[in-house]
Amino acid sequence: MFQNPIKEVIDLSHEVSENMENISGWTTAFPMMDTIAKTKQLSGGKVGYAARMILISEHTGTHIDAPRHFVEDGMDVASIPVEQLCLPGHLLDLTHRKVGEAITVEDFEEAEKVSGKAVGPGSALICWTGVDKVWGQKNMNRIRPHIPAESAQWMVEKKVTLFATDLIGMDHPDEWHDPTHLAWLENNICMVQQLCSLERLVHKD
Repeated sequence: MFQNPIKEVIDLSHEVSENMENISGWTTAFPMMDTIAKTKQLSGGKVGYAARMILISEHTGTHIDAPRHFVEDGMDVASIPVEQLCLPGHLLDLTHRKVGEAITVEDFEEAEKVSGKAVGPGSALICWTGVDKVWGQKNMNRIRPHIPAESAQWMVEKKVTLFATDLIGMDHPDEWHDPTHLAWLENNICMVQQLCSLERLVHKD
């Protein structure tokens, strides 16, 4: 008989709701398409149901960036191998970095030592900054630290399989050309952004 080895499930995603903002300022909308009253009237009382349309940017809330986001012939989301997404997690505590500060290679190396595990392939490297506490606030894209391209290149050299973080945007907010995004995506390292509740992963294997 199959035995489920999962001991605990922790939801690290933000709830999707109407009027959510994303990094580009777009909002979400769930316009009503059908109501129970309308469909009951149209069906002569035989059936009633409600249905909504969902209008949302693909970069709203907790989401993944695939290489095609920046690389014209890169992998799209549907092409990402499952084994590149279903991975053990490796949490790095970078919560000491404040708004506007860079999370440097030295920061990642120190967090790596504290974690007791080497950064490398075969796991999802999770960068915990604590910035999800300001998620949903006005201009939240600017109320955060950032990851310079040098730090991203360090992960490329370490052959990181997947990068994940609670940040909304990784680059410096004023670097419109997004060199950090490019460093990862040109090397087929996908990024999961806008996670939450990462403190619940502390001391988890």
